[in-house]
Amino acid sequence: MLATDELDEAWRVMKMFEDDRFNFRLADFPAECRQHSAGERAKSYRDLLRQVEELAGTFAVVKIGSAHGHELVKLVSRSPAEAIPVCLVAGIHGDEQDGILAALDFGRRFVQDTYRLTIYPCVNPTGYERMTRENVNGKDLNREFFRASGEEEVRIMERELSSQEFIGFIGGHSDYESFGLYAYATGAVLSERLAKPALFQASGIIPINTDPVIDGHPATDGIIQEKFPGSLGPLTKGTMEPFEITIETPNLFALRKRVEAQALAFETILQEYRAVSSEAMYL
Repeated sequence: MLATDELDEAWRVMKMFEDDRFNFRLADFPAECRQHSAGERAKSYRDLLRQVEELAGTFAVVKIGSAHGHELVKLVSRSPAEAIPVCLVAGIHGDEQDGILAALDFGRRFVQDTYRLTIYPCVNPTGYERMTRENVNGKDLNREFFRASGEEEVRIMERELSSQEFIGFIGGHSDYESFGLYAYATGAVLSERLAKPALFQASGIIPINTDPVIDGHPATDGIIQEKFPGSLGPLTKGTMEPFEITIETPNLFALRKRVEAQALAFETILQEYRAVSSEAMYL
């Protein structure tokens, strides 16, 4: 008997074949596999918010706006005022629950010391419920940012980022075409320095994608230094450009491994930034 998350994964993959996202069709699979594509499946955003509320001891749960009848929330760690502000964003694509689960897992283990961590656990509630990349309006939100979009989720997050001064922006995504782990490292020069050890540590769980071209972009050792226009990222303020790293896990691996790899990558990025900051003190 498959667990709920495993059934969700089976349905999502079969749906991709049904929608001709691959070179094979759903009809090419045995009947016992095709049965997992039957009917519609949905996830409960309300249940996800309950998991978010469980972190209320370490974090303050703050409502940031309403989109399509769903409250978007953020988790803000109860860290000292002088702690370094970093944000972690997940759930921009509703069918990529890796980042959502990894963000919550990382939040459970987060220690309030060096960082003031803000987690945006699910930017796209309607996509999460429908298990679709796009929101209820059929929009890929990660192509809508900073383009005068009318999408409610986009306006909420743009307002959030314009009011914050994060020194780092970490994102969690997944890729159904990749055979390995990779990262987008843009923004500050520091980004690649942090992304390399993050991928290395996570490669003990999922191997790194070493293709020269990934997701249509040139890549070196699993790192892409470009980003798609309209994708979510930090708003540069002051004299310090924030680092920006997005971790991408391959859908071909089990959900448990993808979540574990992303959470470890998130943790490594913050550990490495702490080390880099310590080095800078002696320069």
